[in-house]
Amino acid sequence: MAKNFRVYWKNANLSVGLPTTGAGSAAGDPVVNKGIVGINLWGTGAGEGIPAGSTYGMVAVDGTPVVSVNVVTTAVTENDPIYITSAHALTNVASGNTLFGYADEPGAVGAATKLGVKIKSQVNA
Repeated sequence: MAKNFRVYWKNANLSVGLPTTGAGSAAGDPVVNKGIVGINLWGTGAGEGIPAGSTYGMVAVDGTPVVSVNVVTTAVTENDPIYITSAHALTNVASGNTLFGYADEPGAVGAATKLGVKIKSQVNA
């Protein structure tokens, strides 16, 4: 189970179509699937009642995980928007990406900067 939460999730959705390998497939990985963003809780094809080897997984749609963010060009300050790419990578670049949430702390420019990110509100997603 994902253990990278600073503030634990309260809501999760069963999602189908998640990656089975690579980014987004492991517990704690950020994912975007059909416009829903969140954190893969158990890994794709894993967890109670989830068919092994399938593209199903449970996705936390709220909370504040601590994740790697590719901070490009300018440093991130608290409450700056963080985006997710179609390849399930987090960045502070808006162009062509989906809003994931908001920085919970400042971060310097650099690849794989560890930051807390408040997942955007998706009540009843």
